Amino acid sequence: MASLIVKHLRDQRLVTFRVDETKVWERIRDIFLKDLMVEDELNREVERILESHSRDMQQSDVDYRKMFQLVKAKLARERNIVL
Repeated sequence: MASLIVKHLRDQRLVTFRVDETKVWERIRDIFLKDLMVEDELNREVERILESHSRDMQQSDVDYRKMFQLVKAKLARERNIVL
């Protein structure tokens, strides 16, 4: 994806690269990876929260996926994480 972004920016002449395109590609890739790691950590935290409430959720017949998405969205909002 990073290489496609760099290619599009170059081909459309939307930017002028002041450094080697490889460095731009690496930076974009690093940003994507960092964002993915933040989301992975958020997912793990949501899983821990839901696990601690699993008995209540089973008794209430709550849909796990729906609750997962709700909790994840709430935590993302609180932490200014764009998903």
